[in-house]
Amino acid sequence: MNRMAIFVEGYTEVVFVDKLIREIAEKNSVLIQWRRIAGGTTCLRSNHQIQAEGPHAGQQHFIVIHDCGGDEAVKTRMMEEYPLLSKAGYSKIVCIRDVYPRVTYAKIADLEAGLSAFVRTKPIIVDFILSIMEVEAWFLAEHSHFERVHSAITVPAIIAALNFDPSTDDMQLRPTPADDMVACYAIGAQVYAKAQAQLTVDALDYAYVYAGLVEKFPYLKRLCDVITTFLQS
Repeated sequence: MNRMAIFVEGYTEVVFVDKLIREIAEKNSVLIQWRRIAGGTTCLRSNHQIQAEGPHAGQQHFIVIHDCGGDEAVKTRMMEEYPLLSKAGYSKIVCIRDVYPRVTYAKIADLEAGLSAFVRTKPIIVDFILSIMEVEAWFLAEHSHFERVHSAITVPAIIAALNFDPSTDDMQLRPTPADDMVACYAIGAQVYAKAQAQLTVDALDYAYVYAGLVEKFPYLKRLCDVITTFLQS
């Protein structure tokens, strides 16, 4: 069985990446497990399962998604787990993190330059994916999902109320995309919360995400390409 490990900063990324994988994968071709890593330094470190991988039915691929509990922890958690993953025969590792709030837009290049520092490249190559400034920028740009959440949340309504156009503007330039999501959902008296991201994730048009939206977001394209290549291996 081919094995890949993905490290993300929180629940929103866990549910989004899970759904993206399932949309790209052929039916019954992949097992996905969720795990949460917590503790360390001042308290006992733990790595425990939060969702099982589901029934085994001859799947060729296994992916474990680790919730690291914060963007600054993603690289650290991965480096801690790397030796164990290597021994377990994993062939791919992906780290996904937001830029906001620790890094300003002007410092993104510095962040990118430092991502691979001190990271082992053998036997497993690690890919780093940045969501600029937050993963919610991808959700904003998939603007068709808003009306599936509530019919009142239209692009014209967003332009009128919030003075930006998610269908044409570059959402990577929005400084706080999660706050924008909250404001957009409020137009339809809906609530956007990271802890309740499943509603948003289920409303996204994944055909557009991996066939159109990737042209606007190079890192999203890399993520889709990595997943596709792994599932075809």
